[in-house]
Amino acid sequence: MRSEKGIILMEKKRSIIGVNRRHFVKVSGAGMLAILTSGVAPMTFARSKKQITFTQSWIPNGGMAWIYIADAKGFFKKRGIDIKISRGFGSTASAQSVGQGKFDFGISAAPTATLQTIRGINLAYLACCSYSSTMGVVFLKDSGIRTPKDLVGKKCGSVVKSGEYPFLELFGKNADFDWSKVDVVQVDNKIRTGVMLQRKVDFISCFASSVVPDVVSKGFEVGTFLYKDFNMPFYGYMLITQPEMYVKERGLCGDVTEAVIEGIRYYIKNHDESAEIFFKAVPEAGMTASKRMQFEIELDLYTHITNTPEISKFGLGSVDPKKYQNMVNMVVKNLGKSGEKTPDLSKIMHLDQMINNKYKITGAELELIKKLGAPGARALG
Repeated sequence: MRSEKGIILMEKKRSIIGVNRRHFVKVSGAGMLAILTSGVAPMTFARSKKQITFTQSWIPNGGMAWIYIADAKGFFKKRGIDIKISRGFGSTASAQSVGQGKFDFGISAAPTATLQTIRGINLAYLACCSYSSTMGVVFLKDSGIRTPKDLVGKKCGSVVKSGEYPFLELFGKNADFDWSKVDVVQVDNKIRTGVMLQRKVDFISCFASSVVPDVVSKGFEVGTFLYKDFNMPFYGYMLITQPEMYVKERGLCGDVTEAVIEGIRYYIKNHDESAEIFFKAVPEAGMTASKRMQFEIELDLYTHITNTPEISKFGLGSVDPKKYQNMVNMVVKNLGKSGEKTPDLSKIMHLDQMINNKYKITGAELELIKKLGAPGARALG
């Protein structure tokens, strides 16, 4: 056979094969051992990593820290994904940024994302990452407020542009009192909590998950009336992408969705480890004892609101279709403009293909989540 121009003597070829085989077995055996002990699936090494960008809806906190846990625990890596996580600037901004293709994936509060959808921002919904927006009202335990009817004649501090504000009248109706008899004081977002603590108002309307951890960490006891308890089922964060991404990269969408849900599942069951992972990823979040306490309350609260019938019936990451449709209808009715129509959820919601029935939480696992979420329930009063 040809030598330097392509022929190799058979004897030489056999010699090379013999030596290389022994060398290959030795080297590949060590290499496979390294792969198997790494905790990463072998196929991960056989394919190139897919780079994706992900935007949160706000600054990193306990309501969305699970994305860092999913990354640190290798849930993206084992699926061949390299994720770059960015902070957000509000759910409106995150929905628009994802819809416009500035980020591959992200999260946005379900009511906000719905509003952006009816306003023309094209989004594909992949999974539910939070089971309550926690919209409602918050009051100090010693305020004398015990039932929603006690709010009549009281002063409420509200931020007009805050997401819960447009639904206060409906809340009053569902809670069987006349909201027009509440004295609403418009305040700036930066001082909303402060005016309640200073007793300048009797209660405030807000997203409880943004207010309660801060107030409780300061030593105050609070009470809450959340919309979800008055037939106003506003879901929290939804995992979103562009419709084009879902069509062209459905496999990637599935991998990202499963990594996210796996991260959430780990996060709500391993509080201490998750906190340390988060503080390592976001050092400023754990710089002081008060900040660490605030995060712990946020994590407890997030775990508590995750404990819903949906995670057992449909699986973690899934929603109750009727409740979700009810939420969408409320958004359109209360926030929609003339001519804006209710979106066809069958065309934009892809949870049935991505996540439904894959991560059902039952038995001992459900009991653990209930136990770990109990401090969050107490924080809400």
